[in-house]
Amino acid sequence: MSHTPDPRADDVSTTDYCKLLPRQRYTHEARGQILLLPSSGLVVVPFTEHTGGWDVVVIDGHGSYPVGGHHLCVGDAEIETAIELALGEPVPTRFVHNRVEAEALPDGTAILTRDGGSLRKSSDEAGTLWTGFLKAPVRTADLHEALFPATVRGPVQTKESSHV
Repeated sequence: MSHTPDPRADDVSTTDYCKLLPRQRYTHEARGQILLLPSSGLVVVPFTEHTGGWDVVVIDGHGSYPVGGHHLCVGDAEIETAIELALGEPVPTRFVHNRVEAEALPDGTAILTRDGGSLRKSSDEAGTLWTGFLKAPVRTADLHEALFPATVRGPVQTKESSHV
């Protein structure tokens, strides 16, 4: 196995461990993705969704879970927080850890919050607004700290990269 399990996962439930991690995706988006499960170090591909989780194929395993046709079921929380691996060059992932870092993002940037909500940054004459799907816009000061760390979705245009 080429991936080491996260030692923070020792002696805690999978659910409690996953609460420590930022959500990377909604569960229904997982089919066919190559995912690293940090708690175990397994690399899996989800193929069948069912209530509470996914059936997966192990593509990089160890010991009890070698590569192959094992019927392994992985819960929704672990699927949502797993790290996506890609073939070829790695795609950079960026996180914002608090309101100050979120405020520094350029307008139009979307973030996926720890609770799974998506928010897009925009500005008006009164300051910054964060708009979510079917939710009332909120100001940065009103963002709850429990939403962080949040994953920045898509490329982030910075002042340095816009002058290149």
